[in-house]
Amino acid sequence: MAAGSGEQTSGLAPGGVAGVTTVPELARLLRQLRRRDARQRGAAELTYRELAAKTGWSHGIVGQYFAGRTLPPTDRFDTLIRLLGATAAEQGALATARDRVEEHRRRSAERGDGSATGARVAGVIPRQLPAAVRHFAGRSAELDALTRGLDQQAVVVATIDGTAGIGKTALAVYWARQVADRFPDGQLYANMRGFDATGSPLTPSEAVRGFLDALDVAPGRIPDSIDAQVGMYRSLLAGLRMLLVFDNARDAEQVRPLLPGSPGCLVVVTSRTRLTSLVTAAGAQPLTLDLLSTADARELLVRRLGPARVAAEPHAVTEIITWCARLPLALSVVASRAATHPGFPLAALAFELRNPRGGLDALAGGDPATDVRAAFSWSYRQLPADAARLFRLLGLHPGPDIGTAAAASLAGIPASQVRELLTELARAHLVTEHAPGRFSFHALLRAYATELVYGADSADERRSAVRRLRAYGTSAGG
Repeated sequence: MAAGSGEQTSGLAPGGVAGVTTVPELARLLRQLRRRDARQRGAAELTYRELAAKTGWSHGIVGQYFAGRTLPPTDRFDTLIRLLGATAAEQGALATARDRVEEHRRRSAERGDGSATGARVAGVIPRQLPAAVRHFAGRSAELDALTRGLDQQAVVVATIDGTAGIGKTALAVYWARQVADRFPDGQLYANMRGFDATGSPLTPSEAVRGFLDALDVAPGRIPDSIDAQVGMYRSLLAGLRMLLVFDNARDAEQVRPLLPGSPGCLVVVTSRTRLTSLVTAAGAQPLTLDLLSTADARELLVRRLGPARVAAEPHAVTEIITWCARLPLALSVVASRAATHPGFPLAALAFELRNPRGGLDALAGGDPATDVRAAFSWSYRQLPADAARLFRLLGLHPGPDIGTAAAASLAGIPASQVRELLTELARAHLVTEHAPGRFSFHALLRAYATELVYGADSADERRSAVRRLRAYGTSAGG
């Protein structure tokens, strides 16, 4: 016996294996194997990182297996015990023990006695994550920040927000797939359609019903009321280690009923608006995406078009990056056109982007999901009328940014009111407060605002706004 541990170290007693019915008991056997393996090799026990390197899994999930917090899937369990030197007879006995643990959990869940933490109704493991973006580029700092929060167990909810086309979904799905092995009970995914061409956001009731279906709850067992459905959903998640991605949320209220009621799961929420109340009430880790760096924007084009084509026209590539404002969606649209027409020089695409008659028309992706103008419009349509008017009028301002007082003059409203409207626009990521009281937006949003103001506001309204702005500039000393 190991001193003070009460665990056998010289071998695996058949009776001890036969009596195993819980995940912690199974983990005790794994720890015995690890110690015996070290003694037979005359070396230190394999660390979680060494085991991770040998298996290709994350060291975090290896630790979960040995701590008894997660039941390894069958194939992983078999790999692990072979790696730790289990004999053929031990492998058979251990595999039987692992199956018995899973069956015990399943039956306990069906009885509803609460003794089977991590059990699913019928052993179904949902794998709902969509495919990752094939040519994902950049975002190393953001990926590291998300992983640090997970490694330190400092986060159970992460929010990713940013303007339209900034790559929130791409980042969330790419990262979720990187860490999926830490959540062996599966992944749930829902497009909340908060900013969508259909104009009909997914209701919490619809989302919960879909999750219950994914967890293999028979339709006849699903309660009628949303409160009862949420209760069942949270009961099923209790004790599980699952990854849940709520994509394209309109606001915090849309996803709040979907948050698990107990620890163990990780929730990732993407939205075009800042979900401040989730940070305050749920302790969410917020992450706001900015435009790509120039280097990452170039890397995106390299991955889409190949290094040779990008290197052949460096000036055109620089122009494309500039005119696309380093916005991932815009760069992807241009890259798709270039890939579709491999004989077209990149300079021709750059010319089309800088041509005043090209504008946002050059960034139409062929369908609403890949059309830059359409993507902006879904954010704009959610604005209250007075905030929408201010956004349009900002398209008339010639400078790189604007202060609160100048914006108030432009709109012809009190400074106290314009501050609230600018905050509303910043929350929707249609402007950025890059310094206290100073607001700006990237070139493509400026082009969109300009289109809107010339299409929705009369010539008299535009002239009046410009006169007010000039008068302010004169009184303020330029």
